[in-house]
Amino acid sequence: MAKRKLAPRPGILDIEPYVPGKSKVDGGGPVTKLSSNENPFGASPKAVAAFKAAADQLSLYPEGSAAALRETIGAFYGLDPMQIVCGAGSDELLGLLAQAYLGPGDEAIYSRHGFLVYPIVIMASGATPVVAQETDLTADVDTILGCVTERTRVVFLANPNNPTGTYLPFEELKRLREGLPEDVVLVIDAAYAEYVLKDDYQPGIALVDATPNTVMTRTFSKIYGLASARVGWAYCRPRSPGC
Repeated sequence: MAKRKLAPRPGILDIEPYVPGKSKVDGGGPVTKLSSNENPFGASPKAVAAFKAAADQLSLYPEGSAAALRETIGAFYGLDPMQIVCGAGSDELLGLLAQAYLGPGDEAIYSRHGFLVYPIVIMASGATPVVAQETDLTADVDTILGCVTERTRVVFLANPNNPTGTYLPFEELKRLREGLPEDVVLVIDAAYAEYVLKDDYQPGIALVDATPNTVMTRTFSKIYGLASARVGWAYCRPRSPGC
């Protein structure tokens, strides 16, 4: 019997590792990564107190469905908790969406300066990443739509986008969704939603409510200063995986 060589799936070794900003520098003190939106003032004292209060429960497994957190998020935003999925940061949720919808032979689109995790989760699922060029460092709806083929299954869009600081107005977001085939999932990564104060911006909740093939992801790592807690959530229609 021929001896088989152990190897990962094709394409896995082609994935470039995600390289975050430095957490320390030689000869210097602790570093606050402003490019990652780490809060130099720390988390809310109430969050710190809650974290300390939970220390006595470190020996226990957490409640798997995150029911209390989903209910709290739902109450805060006026959403159905049954349509909310929580994960270890929005990174995990992006990976789960890729696993659910992508496979060998499929394609997924993201804009040129989008989140570096997108190509990682796309390739890890066995699919092919497709880069849509931007206009003035802003995602371009027409360019994204021009990249769609019969193999396209997912479009990942960071809105607003880091590090460019640009965003698509809600009307453009709707135009993108309307221009995509019904069998293509639009993933709106709204990690920085709280930082946009423009009247023409919406994070994507209304679009999720209106279409069954749209998912919005959010995080507690940015505006809430809870980066090390790794807490993210997604809002989706009931037929989406996990909802």
